[in-house]
Amino acid sequence: MTANPNPSYSYGIATACGAGVLVEGNSFENMTDPTHVGEGSSPAGNLVERNNLYVNSGAPQTAGSVASIPYAYTLDAASTVKATVTAGAGTGKISG
Repeated sequence: MTANPNPSYSYGIATACGAGVLVEGNSFENMTDPTHVGEGSSPAGNLVERNNLYVNSGAPQTAGSVASIPYAYTLDAASTVKATVTAGAGTGKISG
């Protein structure tokens, strides 16, 4: 996730109202607050972060715990996420 390189404030992923969010294997660049617990007047949720990459970004906020994922999955390395998304995103990149 890339934002304005000079943001006055930005956040990437927020959780509120008791929701449980697992933030795993992401790449955050130039984010003031890459993960945010609570938003506006909403009560906070739970947020667990792991295996993320933070480039020129603030520290992630975390709180509580989340349920385990009930299936197997394989993550790409967070260091490859930006290149993978950039290679496949944008006009003319999807065919079918």
